[in-house]
Amino acid sequence: MKALIIGAGGGIGSAVVRALNVAPDTHTLTLVGRDAGKLSALSGHAVPTDVASELEVQALFANLPPQDLIVYAAGDIQPELLKVATADAWNRIVDANLTGLFYTLKYADTKLNLGARVFVLGARPELVTFRGFAAYAAAKAGVAALVKVAAQEYKHRASLTLVLPRAVNTDFWRGVGKPPKDALEPQAVAEAILKSLTGEPVAELRVG
Repeated sequence: MKALIIGAGGGIGSAVVRALNVAPDTHTLTLVGRDAGKLSALSGHAVPTDVASELEVQALFANLPPQDLIVYAAGDIQPELLKVATADAWNRIVDANLTGLFYTLKYADTKLNLGARVFVLGARPELVTFRGFAAYAAAKAGVAALVKVAAQEYKHRASLTLVLPRAVNTDFWRGVGKPPKDALEPQAVAEAILKSLTGEPVAELRVG
């Protein structure tokens, strides 16, 4: 099975990589992220890529064989109140969470094997609609809508699943505060994705 992990250097992405590497089935992994150092610490073929760049995403897929699994775990956050929010922060957050996904789905069109599975990390609305979370909440709402549309367009070739975990204990919290005491570990999300792979596709996968 050929698997593409986007955002592989992050907490959830790296947990998915480690879980796939010890899974009973053999996976050939392509690891995508901006930080080449983080990617090199993982087992798989590293392709440093900025998913906010259409040209880089296009080049990534041009050199890939057809894939059986794509996990989109890229993302970013920088809480800011609307009255002081900067365009740079807005663009960075929307690019990482939403625009990168748009480019990924655009160029994955011809690189998905029949029956391929695509998992996209989303966010539960009730967990992100707080003061300062405008850009992140808007981007994740866009992610949910984009996944629904893509599921219709790809329904004869691949299935898409929006992954909606409870709060997860990752570096995401550095710019937000402390994670809740009941926050999930990234491994729990990775294990839920692998378990879902063994069953029938679902539109949403709630974890925790």
